[in-house]
Amino acid sequence: MARPSPHTHTRGTFIVVVLGVIFIAILAALIFTTGKKPPADTTAPSEPLSVLPMRIRLRTEPTAKAPVVATATSGEKLAVLEDRGAWVRVQDEDGVAGWAERNSLERTSERARRLARYDAIKKLPALSGLVSERTPLYAGPGIFYSLIGELPSQTQVKVYTRDHDFYAIDHDGAIAYADVDAVDVSSVGTRQLEVRTGTTATEAPAQTASAEPPIPTATEPAPPPAPQPAAEVPASADRSGVYAAVPAGGTQPEELDRVIPRYPAMARRAGIQGAVVVRGIVRRDGTIDNVEVIKDLPQGLGDAAAEAVRRWRFRPATYRGEPIDVYYTVTVNFRLQ
Repeated sequence: MARPSPHTHTRGTFIVVVLGVIFIAILAALIFTTGKKPPADTTAPSEPLSVLPMRIRLRTEPTAKAPVVATATSGEKLAVLEDRGAWVRVQDEDGVAGWAERNSLERTSERARRLARYDAIKKLPALSGLVSERTPLYAGPGIFYSLIGELPSQTQVKVYTRDHDFYAIDHDGAIAYADVDAVDVSSVGTRQLEVRTGTTATEAPAQTASAEPPIPTATEPAPPPAPQPAAEVPASADRSGVYAAVPAGGTQPEELDRVIPRYPAMARRAGIQGAVVVRGIVRRDGTIDNVEVIKDLPQGLGDAAAEAVRRWRFRPATYRGEPIDVYYTVTVNFRLQ
């Protein structure tokens, strides 16, 4: 048998070495490329965020204890560099980057929804209010919402509605929320109903410059209603077709059947008296719904007033000869006697 040539062994060894070198090179290239992070996509930058509170702090790390590198004020737009959910790394117009809490920032879409909600609230009939003590203002009905301002004591405000323990008020043309205990809501201009202990309830006229004559109690005959000038408000309704007030030329809703609120025994024993403001919607069929307590009192007085008003029946308001849905506000004055 012929032995292989020494040259054959040399060529085989050379091929094995070359293949080994190629394999190691490929393996090294794979390790190197998989260890690198892919470059950030800069072709489609994310939507900037707007600052919601009066002022926020940008920090070096995503924690409230990290050092502050810059501040940003309400309405300022910040570019998003990294999003970690509760914290977002942003960059201001000066190129300074830092971490900010996400709940203090809003996207354009979020801002649009918030302003739409504010527009709907501002269509509600407003009551006047007086700030009794210096109070912070929040973007929503709770202290966990962003702080967007504050009001000094004795500031006059417009109160649109109540949401839990906060009033939605007008603040520089927008809506802000203040603690109900810090705002004294006035019932001037609303229908007044007197409820006293030991006597039959009676009604008082609304406290306006052209006050209406008193509405008689249930035991007295009702005289023909005198024509009253309608409120000078735009002839428009909200999306649900409800008017904030009867437009000029229309007729006001009239009570046909009233249920007098009970004076809760617990409130009497506790010596509690005062005004409860209730608002609802008088419908085209003469019923009232969406009844809410705007100004409340403890020991069940607010619930007693709302429960009674829900059972009232009306001659509906009209505009251009047709019945309309309109907001109706009444103040129930609970008096100890």
